[in-house]
Amino acid sequence: MTVTRRTLLQMTTAGAALFGVRAAFPELAKAAQSADSSTPQTAEQKLYAGLLKTWCDGIIARQITELRDPAFYGGLLCPSCALIHGRCGDAVYPLLKMAHTSGDSKYVRAAKLVHEWSQAQVSRADGSWVNDVSLSSWQGITVFHTIALAEALKHHGEVLDKPTRAAWTDRVAAAAKFLDSFISIETGNVNYPVTSTLAFVLCGQLLGEDRYIERGRKLAQRVMEQFTPDGFLFGEGHPLDGISPKGCRPIDLGYNIEESLPSLALYSLLANDKPVEQQVVAALKTHMEFQLPDGAWDNSWGTRNYKWTWWGSRTSDGCHPGFVLMAHHDPRFREAARRNAELMQASTHDGLLYGGPHYYEHGDLPCVHHSFTHAKALATVLDRGSFPENPERSQLPRDIAYGVKSFPVIGTRLAAAGPWRATVTEYDWEYIEHVQAGAGGSGGGHVTGGALSQLFHAEIGPVFVASMTQYELIEISNQQQYRDSPHMPLTPRIEYTEAGKAYTNLNDYKAVLTAQPYAGSILFDAQGVLQTPSHAPLPGGAKYHVTHRIADPAVELTASTTGLPTSAKTLRFIVPVIASSTDRVEQSNAQTVHIIRPKGTLVISTDAQQGFAPIPAQRTFNLVPGFEAVPLTVAMQPGEQVRVRIEKATKV
Repeated sequence: MTVTRRTLLQMTTAGAALFGVRAAFPELAKAAQSADSSTPQTAEQKLYAGLLKTWCDGIIARQITELRDPAFYGGLLCPSCALIHGRCGDAVYPLLKMAHTSGDSKYVRAAKLVHEWSQAQVSRADGSWVNDVSLSSWQGITVFHTIALAEALKHHGEVLDKPTRAAWTDRVAAAAKFLDSFISIETGNVNYPVTSTLAFVLCGQLLGEDRYIERGRKLAQRVMEQFTPDGFLFGEGHPLDGISPKGCRPIDLGYNIEESLPSLALYSLLANDKPVEQQVVAALKTHMEFQLPDGAWDNSWGTRNYKWTWWGSRTSDGCHPGFVLMAHHDPRFREAARRNAELMQASTHDGLLYGGPHYYEHGDLPCVHHSFTHAKALATVLDRGSFPENPERSQLPRDIAYGVKSFPVIGTRLAAAGPWRATVTEYDWEYIEHVQAGAGGSGGGHVTGGALSQLFHAEIGPVFVASMTQYELIEISNQQQYRDSPHMPLTPRIEYTEAGKAYTNLNDYKAVLTAQPYAGSILFDAQGVLQTPSHAPLPGGAKYHVTHRIADPAVELTASTTGLPTSAKTLRFIVPVIASSTDRVEQSNAQTVHIIRPKGTLVISTDAQQGFAPIPAQRTFNLVPGFEAVPLTVAMQPGEQVRVRIEKATKV
C-alpha cells in the first residue's frame, strides 16, 4: 500500500488527537477502542445515532463554560426560555453514550459539567433533585434523573475516572433511598410510579440491592391496575382512578407513549416480568392506533395536551425505546418508532429539536428541554435495541381506510375514509395541575364538544390540528411563551364574542356526539351549548349544531346556532387551515381559497353567499402543537347553516 502525504497527515492528526484523549481521559481512550461494535450499521441504526449526535452537539453548544459562577457553570442555557432547566442533568446519559462510541473527550467533559451544575443547584440533602432552581420545587423528577444516571453508569461508566464513577454511584444510592420513601401509586400523575418501576430495578442492579428490585416488582403489580380493558394506561389526572360523567378516565397519549410505556417495557425485560411485558405489548398496540402516517402522535384530545407537539410531548423522553425493545412481539412497532424519529429529524435545526413543524419557519426558538430528554430515548435504543439488516417497512393502523374506531374511555373516535384521517372528540376529563402550577387558571385545556380535533390527508399532511382551547402556561417552566405575533386556537369552531369573552363549541363537556355511516361516508353530528374555556355559557344559553362528514374525495363541515339574537354581529365559523408562511394562498373568488403546499393543493370552499372574510396577511401560529395556519372565517347568522368543504385539487 502506498502512503500518500495526505494519508500520512490524516494518520498523524488522528494519532495526535488520540494521544490528547489518552492524556486527559485515559479511561475514555481505552473504552473507545472497545466501542467499535456499536458503530451504526443499518439505516435504522444510523438514523438514531445521527440524531443523537446532532442533539448532543447542539446541547454542548448551549452549555455555559465561560461564566464560572456556580449558578451558571455547566448548565444548559435554553434559547427559548432564557433560563437553565433544572432537569438538564438528564443529559449525562446521552453525552456519555456519545463519548463512549466516538472517543471524543468533549462529551465526557460536558457530562461532568452538567452533573456538577445539577449537584450545585437542584440537588437536595435528602437525595432528591428538584424540578427547577426557583420556579418549581417538585421532587418527583428525581426518578428521571436517577434512571439517566444509572443508565449512564451501567453502559458507559468505564469512560469515567474511578473517583467520578464512585461519586456518581453514591449519588444514585442516595436517590434510590429518597425514592423508596417518596414514591407510591399516588405520587404525582401515574407517569411517576410507572417510571419508578424501572428506576428501582436499575438501582437494584447497579447497587447490588435486591430489595430495590423487589420494590420495583411490587410497584409494577399495582401499576397493572391502571390499565383499561382496551389497553389504555390511565392516571394522567386526579384522582388517578376517577371516572368522568361520560365514563372517561384521565389519559394522556403523550406521557403514556413517550415516558410511561417505554419505562415499563424496559422494566419488564430487566425484571423478566412476563405479565407486565404482555400488558405493555397490548397497550402499545392500543396507543399505536393514534399514530398518523407521517409519524406524528395524535394527542389532540389528551388530558395534558398543553405539552403536545406534533411529534410527541415536550418534556418526556420519546416513544422509541418502548417500540424498539418490544419489536419482537410485533414488527409494526419498529416502524412506528422509525417514522417518529424521522419526523423529529425533520423538526431539528441548528442542533436542537424544535417544538413543532413550523417553529423554525415562524421564527420561534427551540426549547433545549426537548433535546436533552429525547436524546435519552435514542441512547436507550442504541444501547439496548437490536437492528435487523433490512427490516420490512410495515403498514400501520392509520395507513388503512378502515371507517370508524371508537374509544369510549377517552370519548374519542377515529375516522379513516379514502385519504382522510380524522379525530372527533367529546372527552370530558378536565386536567388540573397539582404540583407544578404556573400562570394558568382561566380554563384552557383540550378541546371537546364533538370537535374535529385533527384532520390529516394521506398525501398533503395535516390540515386541521387542535390546540388548547385557550393557551395557558399550566407548567410555567415547561411551556414556551408566545412571542408578539398573531395566535389563536387552531381547532375549527363556531365562535361568538360578547363583552370580551369568546363562546365556542369546543368547551362543552355535556355535548351529544353521534357517528354513523352516511352515503359512503362517515357523518359525525355534535350538539351542545356555546361556552367559554372555563365552561361558562351565555345567560339564557345558546345552542350549536355542527357536523363533520368525512368522505372520499372531500370533507364537509356544517355549523349553525340557535338561541342568539338575530342582531348578533360577532358570530363566526372559523376554519384555521394548516399552512406555513412559505405556502401560497390564492383566492379565486369570495367562496373559494386554494392553499398550495409542497405535496398538493387544498381547495377550501363555502356555500355562504358572502364568502370568506378577508384573509389576514400574516399567518396565525400556535405553540400547541406547533403549526402556522390560515384562519378562514365565515360570518354566520343565528338560525342559518354555514357549510365549508375541503378537498385536494385534482390535476387538469
